[in-house]
Amino acid sequence: MMLETPRLGPEDVVIRSMTPGRLRLGLSEHALGQVSGKVQELVTVGVARSVELNPLTGSVLFAYDANRLSERDFLDQTLDHCGLSLEDRARVALGFSLHAPATAAAPRPLDPAEVENWQVRSSTPGRLRLWHPFIERYEAVATGIDACLRDLGGVSSYSLNPATSTVLVRYDEAFLPQSELQEALREAVRGVVASVSLDKLVQTPVELDAVQLRLSTSTMTMLVAGVSLLVPGLGTMVTLGALAAASHILLSAARSLFIERKLRVDVLDATVITLALLYRRSVPATFMIWVVDISNLLLDASSKESRRRLTEVFGRQVRKTWLLTDGKEVEVKVADLQRGNTIVVRAGEQIPIDGEISVGGARVDQSALTGEYAPAEKTVGERVFAMSVVLSGELQIRVNETGKDTNASRMVQIIEQSLEHKVQVQSVTERFADGMVLPTLGIGGLGYAVAGPNAMMAIVNADFGTGIRIAGPLAMLTSLSAAARNGILVKKGAALESFSKLDAVILDKTGTLTQEIPLVARLLPLDPAITEDVLLYYVACAEQRFKHPIAKAILQEAARRGVKLQPVAGSDYNVGFGIKARIDGHIIRVGSQRYLESEGIRLSALALRYLEESNARGGSAVLAAADAHAIGLLELQATPRPEALHLVQALQRRGIKETYLISGDHEAPTRALAEQLGIERYFAGVLPQEKANYVRQLQERGLRVAMVGDGINDTVGLSQADCSISLRGAADAAVDIADIVLLDGNLGKIELLFEISDNLNRNIRRSLGLALVPNSLCIAGALAGFFGLGTSLILNNVFNMVAVGNGLRAQSSLEKPHKSLVRQ
Repeated sequence: MMLETPRLGPEDVVIRSMTPGRLRLGLSEHALGQVSGKVQELVTVGVARSVELNPLTGSVLFAYDANRLSERDFLDQTLDHCGLSLEDRARVALGFSLHAPATAAAPRPLDPAEVENWQVRSSTPGRLRLWHPFIERYEAVATGIDACLRDLGGVSSYSLNPATSTVLVRYDEAFLPQSELQEALREAVRGVVASVSLDKLVQTPVELDAVQLRLSTSTMTMLVAGVSLLVPGLGTMVTLGALAAASHILLSAARSLFIERKLRVDVLDATVITLALLYRRSVPATFMIWVVDISNLLLDASSKESRRRLTEVFGRQVRKTWLLTDGKEVEVKVADLQRGNTIVVRAGEQIPIDGEISVGGARVDQSALTGEYAPAEKTVGERVFAMSVVLSGELQIRVNETGKDTNASRMVQIIEQSLEHKVQVQSVTERFADGMVLPTLGIGGLGYAVAGPNAMMAIVNADFGTGIRIAGPLAMLTSLSAAARNGILVKKGAALESFSKLDAVILDKTGTLTQEIPLVARLLPLDPAITEDVLLYYVACAEQRFKHPIAKAILQEAARRGVKLQPVAGSDYNVGFGIKARIDGHIIRVGSQRYLESEGIRLSALALRYLEESNARGGSAVLAAADAHAIGLLELQATPRPEALHLVQALQRRGIKETYLISGDHEAPTRALAEQLGIERYFAGVLPQEKANYVRQLQERGLRVAMVGDGINDTVGLSQADCSISLRGAADAAVDIADIVLLDGNLGKIELLFEISDNLNRNIRRSLGLALVPNSLCIAGALAGFFGLGTSLILNNVFNMVAVGNGLRAQSSLEKPHKSLVRQ
């Protein structure tokens, strides 16, 4: 006869707090066990973004998309998924709507003066610490401040400290004045207080980090257990302390057995701890608990690092712009813009919305979205996008999309969804430890039948999981440390573990394989009286006030040739397609073919032939005219990174099955670079959102794919890849989404990364051997009646320490400067 699962009622599920995008439920003891396996499914089916279950506090915290689901809709779906009946769901929701939850402290009456009670605790240039009473008191307010700072332009980093009720903000004073920062925070608190009813603005205590608390408890218990060897009277205290410290392990084991119906390593851990305590072996019991907690701490740290905020990509998004109303320009907040409004954006300013140009023309830097250095020429009727920067010219733009509806914001939403549903790779050591649970328990039962309880204790104590559980993470830490010392930041340990098993690598072109600043490949005068240096002199003088990559390339070439420039009093950003300046009595125009033709300057057959040749060679051209005649053009070529060819050759030597070049650039320059680097396969003209499709196509063929990129346009592809690599100085989103970051931008580090991954996997295999051999010997000796618990303890713990020592071994071959670290 099957036992019927107890039915949950409204007394088992209590809403502790609820704000848009966040729901915290309090669960009774049997609800905690019954619900824990179900709530994780909310992420799988796409209802919730994340679920954090905390058995110590008897609560579960959900994060969800407040734009897609209302608070009530998410609450209904969650309660339904937990197994509550329709009637009980209504009671829970009604109870929350009518009064504050019984489990929460009664909310204090709000004093209007407290809402505005911000106090400056410290202030230095670019750094501000503020205190507000609600940060500690109300979870909803802390969440609102967090959301405000996450999206606020000019904020580089921040931290909230509920224990001291303070927030520390680091920001760019030139971009975000302190007064604007403080006003934004005031608005955030006002908004929360105005939008959340008093019964929902529940006082919430400061929650301690559960993982840290467990480790502190188990460490203290282990120390007391050691003292109890000398002071026998502490035995009962140690046993109770060990049970308390192991409560999460015992609960997890029960969940695995009775809810998930799976044998995980937690079951063996719980068995070892329980038997050790029953037989008064407190030191090994507490040591086992400590090992589990230290492993969980490492895993927790890795998880937190991998989910850093993606929205920081918008950290420098402008908050204000100029709205055109009745022929006058009025400064307004970007958040207040509506579709159909017209804004004015001038040279040096960021475009804050997606829209269509109604008046004017400009050169626009879209590199934040496209990754390409060449400015785009935009004129009436063409679309422009948020986060682009106007380099020259002036635009009147009709607003089409703002805020979260812009192309850039939608891209981040795609990445977030990809992260939420990305399958987590279980480590080799975890799989091994889980797989040995049933054999160890079975052999322990055999030992009991053959040689009695002492043999059973020896066998169960000789588990294969203890040493591996700690040796594996420590091996990972030493590998991460070796990588960090060589300028490689590994943000996901699983990525390092699987890196040596890659089958295909996709390399982005611009900014990854090529340098940001192009190369002036050829100077082509069109007038016999104009030499190359004279042509370069005029173009460089006109461009010397600009900072974009093309201007830098031209100025670098002038410096290399020793061309001395004359200061130019002013330049006319004519129509946005080029520059017009007066130099030595001549009107010099520099820009594209489109710009010169718009100025009434006809290009000769020779000029058109040069343009055609330049395009065929995969380059781009900058034309120059003096007065009414074209005098020459400069051909620009993308400059491969010095180590790019060495990297491609290293991938080929390693036996990587397929290497691809991918770019949003045109066919000719993409093909030219692929041929130069010896890459047989390439994709040109690829839109940002399409890059993930190319990664997915390779994965569907059974290949493990790594992608190397550096721009926001690469982040969708990076999030899809099995392993993503980015460079320092890359767009913030790419660095944030990447599993691995090359801090000095040296692609040669990828070869070193393969070696670190190889060494890590060899280390793990050695640790497996160090666990298998002595423990197998111990089990055989126990079955034969030679070994008891004492021998088992010595063998198991000694070789566990050897395995741990192996995990701590420095990767000596990587301590010395590596040949791949020198730019080729």
